[in-house]
Amino acid sequence: MKASIIITGSEILTGLRQDALIQPMASWMTSRGISMDEVRVIGDSPERLVKTVRDLAQANGLIIVTGGLGLTPDDTTHRAVETLAASGDARLYPEIDNPVGSARGIDLRFDHGTRVVFLPGVPREAHAMFGILARELNESAPKTVEVTVFGLREVEIARRLGDLAAACGFLPRDMEVALIVPKTIEQDVRRILGPHALEQENLNASVAALLKRRGLTLATAESCTGGLIAHIVTQLSGSSEYFMGSVVSYSNEIKIRVLKVPEEIISRHGAVSHQTAAAMLKGVLDLTGADVGVATTGIAGPTGGSDEKPVGTVWIAAGRKEDHAVKDFRFRFDRQGNKMAFAKTALFLLRTYLHDTDIRSH
Repeated sequence: MKASIIITGSEILTGLRQDALIQPMASWMTSRGISMDEVRVIGDSPERLVKTVRDLAQANGLIIVTGGLGLTPDDTTHRAVETLAASGDARLYPEIDNPVGSARGIDLRFDHGTRVVFLPGVPREAHAMFGILARELNESAPKTVEVTVFGLREVEIARRLGDLAAACGFLPRDMEVALIVPKTIEQDVRRILGPHALEQENLNASVAALLKRRGLTLATAESCTGGLIAHIVTQLSGSSEYFMGSVVSYSNEIKIRVLKVPEEIISRHGAVSHQTAAAMLKGVLDLTGADVGVATTGIAGPTGGSDEKPVGTVWIAAGRKEDHAVKDFRFRFDRQGNKMAFAKTALFLLRTYLHDTDIRSH
């Protein structure tokens, strides 16, 4: 089902008051698989409200209207509702209770199926009444599940899913997208998105689940990420069950002296290279005795880049000493953004490696 929100109030258009309703309502509906189509903010005009409702009713199954239900001259929603109800193609249903105020909500339904719910503009009242509506919608809504997708933008997810995308809700967050999927098509979505569709609620939890299920231990060798991967991993309670430790080899001296990266590798290929990342991985696994590991070496910026290796370049190694993946990536964020992208991509590379192999603790 598609939905839209209409915010009425000249005080919002003129900047005298800030809207506090769009985000929580839109977020809730998207999380339940209701596709948000449009949000409009209009002034206090019953004629404009009637026109806007009729316009949006052509393409939406649900419209939420807030504002204009009071008794002051600028509260004009009642007049708009009277006009809509008198047109012959819409019916009024029992009013919606207001548990924290006096203005009751209005439930108008067009004969072709679109439902229009009018709520007060006072945030506390609108939130409370929307909660009542939400419980009703929950009961009639199809069962959905949340599939966390890593490493794909919304537009690419939609392209890959094709016609299935219309049935899904999209909630972007950092480098992940929470995809709200009808239970009936979950397996099809996971099959199409492959390793990008995580098993758990986020990337870190997915890696942790794989490590624990297979009885594997993990160690990290971090240059450009400066210990950020270790920080992310240890955010989960119980991570001591599988996480051995980390070496922050920020300088070449530590790479050579602690991780035993051959000096000639750095001299010949540079610190930011396929060869150095692989040697760092071997070094941290030798040092800690962990089963698998990840190693990062890159240029977070804003300085330090070159034409051959611009800022945002990172080489990541993930896996075992004798069998691992090494890949390079380029990002275009600021320093903090690049570091987070490096760290999360390293975990994703490890998760993909574990997903594609069947290694287990001996």
